[in-house]
Amino acid sequence: MPVDPSNSDAPVVALKRVGKTFANGVVALERLDLDVRPGEFVSLLGPSGCGKSTALRIVAGLSEPTSGTVEWLEAEAARAAGPRRIGFVFQEPTLMPWATVTANVFLPLRLAGRSRRQARDEVERALAMVGLEGFAKAYPREL
Repeated sequence: MPVDPSNSDAPVVALKRVGKTFANGVVALERLDLDVRPGEFVSLLGPSGCGKSTALRIVAGLSEPTSGTVEWLEAEAARAAGPRRIGFVFQEPTLMPWATVTANVFLPLRLAGRSRRQARDEVERALAMVGLEGFAKAYPREL
């Protein structure tokens, strides 16, 4: 059930008793409750192996919880129309070393259903934002 959008203090995302147990039996999360409200900046802190990345992967939709629910403020219809606009920064570098800078930047846009032509301006703006305008055809090892 989605979070009630008529409540202005409603969380954007709510994790209710979320748990994650991997196939090998390792319990990464157990009964996690977390509400993130509009405009909040949330940091997950803890020792290595406590489930921080697992929780983030579940919120981002990259993994499913084995128990509990993840509820979103957005309407069910909006969710059915396409993926959420979530950014996710991994702990380890995840660039594709065999692909150009442009191909690496384009990947999430392609996964969101955009064609190269549709995404061209967005890719160029992203490269400009980080000072890589002249490196569109370079490979990560060349940066």
